[in-house]
Amino acid sequence: MSFVQLEFLWFFIIVLALYWGLRNRKAQNVLMMGASAIFYGWVHPWFLILLYSSAVLDYSLGHAMKRWPERKKLFLVLSMCGNLGMLGYFKYFDFFIENVIAALQAAGVTTDLTTLGIFLPVGISFYTFQTMSYTIDVYKGKLEVRRNFLDYLVFVSFFPQLVAGPVERASNLLPQIEKHRSFRFEQFRDGLGLAMWGAFKKMVVADTIAPYVDKMFIHNDPSSAMIWAATLGFTVQIMADFSGYTDIARGTAKMMGFELMKNFEFSLWSATPSEFWARQHISFSTWIRDYLYFPLGGSRGGFWFVTRNTFIAMVLSAVWHGASWTFVIWGIYHASLLTGYRIVMKRIPAKMMAVRQWRVLTVPLMFTFIVVNFIIFRETHVGRLFHYFTLNPLGGTQDQWIAATVMLAITLALGAFLMAGSLAQMFVIPKLSKSPWYLPVMTTACTAFALCMWVFQRTTSNDFIYFQF
Repeated sequence: MSFVQLEFLWFFIIVLALYWGLRNRKAQNVLMMGASAIFYGWVHPWFLILLYSSAVLDYSLGHAMKRWPERKKLFLVLSMCGNLGMLGYFKYFDFFIENVIAALQAAGVTTDLTTLGIFLPVGISFYTFQTMSYTIDVYKGKLEVRRNFLDYLVFVSFFPQLVAGPVERASNLLPQIEKHRSFRFEQFRDGLGLAMWGAFKKMVVADTIAPYVDKMFIHNDPSSAMIWAATLGFTVQIMADFSGYTDIARGTAKMMGFELMKNFEFSLWSATPSEFWARQHISFSTWIRDYLYFPLGGSRGGFWFVTRNTFIAMVLSAVWHGASWTFVIWGIYHASLLTGYRIVMKRIPAKMMAVRQWRVLTVPLMFTFIVVNFIIFRETHVGRLFHYFTLNPLGGTQDQWIAATVMLAITLALGAFLMAGSLAQMFVIPKLSKSPWYLPVMTTACTAFALCMWVFQRTTSNDFIYFQF
């Protein structure tokens, strides 16, 4: 089930009414577990087998660590092998077979090997990381083992953030599941506004620009102007799409009394690569930092040691996104950016970087790097990717230049909505939150969002982009 399906709207209204009709925390959690099972198993019920297998594995191994602390390292290894093995099979096995076949053919060896056509379960990358964080934190002594299996299952399967994040930590979400929750109008109001803004970004911005972007990239012989106009359009599309999902997830959770972590903090306004990753997909980037980069040694060492850790972390985080060599290139690109900026920033006087006007230069430069990042992110074929960078920037027919101009105009128009909303979140809403004008303004905004979604609705909606990961 997707957030932008009409079925979800009715599903959530029913669940929300039943949820706040229950006064007992345990009853609310039972309802939440059942609702999450319906939500996740709506199209493919067998997805639930994988979800609950991962949950049972880490719940059991957490208790095993407490009972046999002298063997807890072994139990942690079992957790990692179980979760990463399941993720690896469904996400990477066919990719591995494809490359084995290609290598054998290049060596002149004929083979009967074929891929299995394995179907990737939605959300598997997210909930495996979430359950692993539980066992890792238990292993490190940062988290107490949970006895209540119901509460733990709600943590693992919580439907607002189940299929595309945020990747919640047990230390944040579990305590909220374990405590009594009561209805608060202000929290409900804020959650509704956040969810409506997220739905607007997805249905009005992302889904409107997506067909134009797709047509540019499937063109048989696109010009450089077409490709880069489409890449700029994809930048707006993916930011609206993924941040839209996160806002709907956070908003629906807030309406039920839960506070999920922020996943985006206006990342297109970043001035450096490190700032970009501090603002972009925050739950995932902090997971990689805390459970991979820091254990490798982090930034505590010489230049080559830090560079090695950066490349390992970024390449593995890129491969997490998808089984494609272009994602490996994407990881190398970001690791190179982080390393290059680290070298350059050491040579720039601190007084110069402290000047506010400095961002007038650094933000546009970083935005250019972000746009380049998204052409690598979107393209799955290495040959086509390199071809795009060899195209003549001034080449193309008159029709191709017209197509690029139209693409750019659509991007700027829809990007303006995204920018206006971001600026409102940054500067307007915080000032209005304690004002008597807050409720009328938010009511008007939600009405406008609903009207726009009704006007822009389609008979078939696009899946959220991160469903494929």
